[in-house]
Amino acid sequence: MSVFTNNRYNLEMWQGATFTMTITVKDSAGNVQNLTGYSARMQMRTSYDAASATESLTTSNSEISITAAEGNLAFQLEATRTAAIPVDLTNGKPPKTVYVYDLELVDNANTVTKLLYGDVNVYGEVTR
Repeated sequence: MSVFTNNRYNLEMWQGATFTMTITVKDSAGNVQNLTGYSARMQMRTSYDAASATESLTTSNSEISITAAEGNLAFQLEATRTAAIPVDLTNGKPPKTVYVYDLELVDNANTVTKLLYGDVNVYGEVTR
């Protein structure tokens, strides 16, 4: 997926399955942005005003990796972690719970750029 800044993009993940995603960051002209010197962070919460994050991924904890020259961000949440995300098992078939998230880039001057935001639909696991 290619992204510019401030894109609404909804995610889907399943409890107990490894969640991976790679995005390519481009400027407004569609050129790949070199991400040398950037870090990234992503949080998922039950609501925008929730006091704590349900999940938190960063480049410092190696759950987000950056390939700077290619403008790529890759992130991964292991199956054991997705298995622990609560899902309302009475909410539909397949059951799901909706969370919110955002993904931000931070440069060397601590300027924060929001890349993506939106909902995360987490679906319940059957096979355990």
